[in-house]
Amino acid sequence: MATIGSETGARGTTYRVLYVDPAGRRQTIRLGKVPRRIAETAKVRIEELLAAKIAGHSIQPETAVWLAKVGDVIHEKLSRVGLVEPRQKVEKVVVTLGQHLETLFAGLGSQKRNTKLNYDRARRLLEEHFGKDRRLDSIHEGDADGYKAWLLAPTKDRKAFAPASASVDLRRARQFFKAAVRRRLIPMNPFDDVKCGSQANTSRQAFVSQETIEKVIAACPNNDWRLIFALARYAGLRVPSELDDLRWSDIHWDRHRMTIRVPKKAHLPGHEERIVPIFAELRPHLEKAFDEAEEGAVYVVPRARGDRNLRRYAEQTIKKAGVKAWPKLFVNLRSSRETELMERHPAHVVLAWIGHTARVARSHYLQTTDSDFDRAAQTPAQIPAHAASVGGSQGQSADRESREKRGIVRPRREKQIPSTGIEPVTFSSGG
Repeated sequence: MATIGSETGARGTTYRVLYVDPAGRRQTIRLGKVPRRIAETAKVRIEELLAAKIAGHSIQPETAVWLAKVGDVIHEKLSRVGLVEPRQKVEKVVVTLGQHLETLFAGLGSQKRNTKLNYDRARRLLEEHFGKDRRLDSIHEGDADGYKAWLLAPTKDRKAFAPASASVDLRRARQFFKAAVRRRLIPMNPFDDVKCGSQANTSRQAFVSQETIEKVIAACPNNDWRLIFALARYAGLRVPSELDDLRWSDIHWDRHRMTIRVPKKAHLPGHEERIVPIFAELRPHLEKAFDEAEEGAVYVVPRARGDRNLRRYAEQTIKKAGVKAWPKLFVNLRSSRETELMERHPAHVVLAWIGHTARVARSHYLQTTDSDFDRAAQTPAQIPAHAASVGGSQGQSADRESREKRGIVRPRREKQIPSTGIEPVTFSSGG
């Protein structure tokens, strides 16, 4: 049987386990300054190791787990008295940041163009700040905080990143270091507690009116360019990815719908495509392009296939139209359409047409426009007739009839006039 001994001195209380080995010699395993419960656990495990050695049988699974987790110092003390075999010393492999990222990126496989650009930028910034030869295990939490501060501050070579842009790179850095933890290269992720912030940047939102986009469409040199602007503004399509493979066979004229392939979500089952209406504002532009397309034409916008310089030509067209360019050129066209549709249709319907979640819509797309403030300032008498359906009795009636047709409310029963007439029925008291 083993016993626990303790000593109290300047360092506090230290513990040791004492026992007699099979040869009758007294042995001591000094545990150092540890909690009493740790010392008691060590005593039990040492007794089991001693019993296994005497009996010549295997140690219990619980003891094997404890032995695997025990520190090198204690393990060496156990091996010195013959209770366990010495651990084989494995020289630790030093991995640099550059080596880790090289291995990580080699295993990513094929990526979409924009994803690859974002990953490459995040990698370049990490290597620029820390250096490719920086030991991965030497980057700690304070270094991660310093990296965030570096992104948000200007340098001699670049401007400070906007908080939304820095957020993207910080999330990528966290992802890269998480992979290092999973590969057992580092014990913890230094970016775990770094607050990345929101990726939304409302300062770059701009509502592009239909009047403005029609001026731009009028200045376009051909149907391809007219459809690029019209599909972005009136159908809310992503440019260029959702134009790339749009075919005339995807335009269902009789059903007033289009089938849109969604490369961004092709990896998500059930999200590879979505159905979008042929909106009234879009239809004339589509019909014109269809009528003037070459016989046997397959793609709706051939110009968009594989062309990644759309932005430069689009900016030239906007300038030609005499319109002031807006930021996030194609994203704000999509944003403007979604904002517009939310005023007319239920949110779940609009989200299905646009193809993202309510959280993404709130963070990145939906805008508060001047017309919202104008309507809020109007008196009931100033509200246009077409808006009366929101609160007027006529509008309520029309709305109810619409819901009855859709089966949302029960149809009203018409009041029947009694056969006795419309005068109240009276009863005589005589006989």
